[in-house]
Amino acid sequence: MTDTFPGTPLASLLPLILASGSPRRRHWMEAMRIPFELQAPSVDESPLLDEEPMDLVLRLAELKAEVVARRNPGRWVMAADTTVAVDHHTLNKPVDVEDAVRMLTLIQGRAHQVHTGFCLRRNAEVHSFVDTAQVRFRPMTEAQIRWYVGTREPMDKAGSYAIQGIGALFIEGVEGSFSTVMGLPVERMGALFLELGVLKAWVRFPD
Repeated sequence: MTDTFPGTPLASLLPLILASGSPRRRHWMEAMRIPFELQAPSVDESPLLDEEPMDLVLRLAELKAEVVARRNPGRWVMAADTTVAVDHHTLNKPVDVEDAVRMLTLIQGRAHQVHTGFCLRRNAEVHSFVDTAQVRFRPMTEAQIRWYVGTREPMDKAGSYAIQGIGALFIEGVEGSFSTVMGLPVERMGALFLELGVLKAWVRFPD
């Protein structure tokens, strides 16, 4: 590897570290065939007092990347965090069934925002941003909401739905990146990877 890229630190040629336990982010990395390792950090994801949703996801993405990067000097670490927002209220993962019902009742028949914070870090070098998509839900009856919650799909999802699953039945439209709604803004991430030239090491990307 060092012969292929003379003068490049060996650590930077190792696989990307994905600081996340999300199966959806893992799916995207596998689909793009970018080699990676999983190291999910343990951090407090509670919002700060009066913290705006966009500020929350950016702070948490940067915090997750920082925690893992400290344990892996010289390695590229990528982290992300996603939340749903409506009327400036943050809708994270539901704490129970009634909380999921409450969130879905709030967003049914209207548009809401999905914010995903992204951070790529190596030592003190940090590249971070927030990408936002707008999702419009179809009107749902209480019976439909409770049926959906009964599938258990909403229980570990921000905003209590999965756009790539059963939740797609209730989506009227998306403005912005579909991947951002799933939890990883791959369009902007890919542009950043190309800008930094890191794909040459990971997938032998040609000039």
